[in-house]
Amino acid sequence: MTTATEFLDAFNNSFVNKDSSYLDAIMAENCTIHFTGLHQTMTRRECLDWSESGFCNGCDNYEIFQDTDDSIAGTHRAWGSSEEDGKWNSNCFFFAKKMGGKIIEWYVHARPIVD
Repeated sequence: MTTATEFLDAFNNSFVNKDSSYLDAIMAENCTIHFTGLHQTMTRRECLDWSESGFCNGCDNYEIFQDTDDSIAGTHRAWGSSEEDGKWNSNCFFFAKKMGGKIIEWYVHARPIVD
């Protein structure tokens, strides 16, 4: 069974290395990523492209609440930068459905960390 930490590490490695192959290995063909606070959904291809874009530079501080054969849930911190917002830093709640060791749906709700 692929663990929640291994899934999060795949995201982090893709962001840090700007290499979507880490995510490609853990995402089902029909995978979707939902950013609940932004009301935005990405297809698998969009997420793979986004992971190499430099918008997100990494994630850490994982706290896992659930890690079963069919779902994972927890929190993590993520950071990056964009032309619109400049540097950003967020605490995130995530929930994901998985099947056959691959992510089929990923939901994330980010809240900015204000210094």
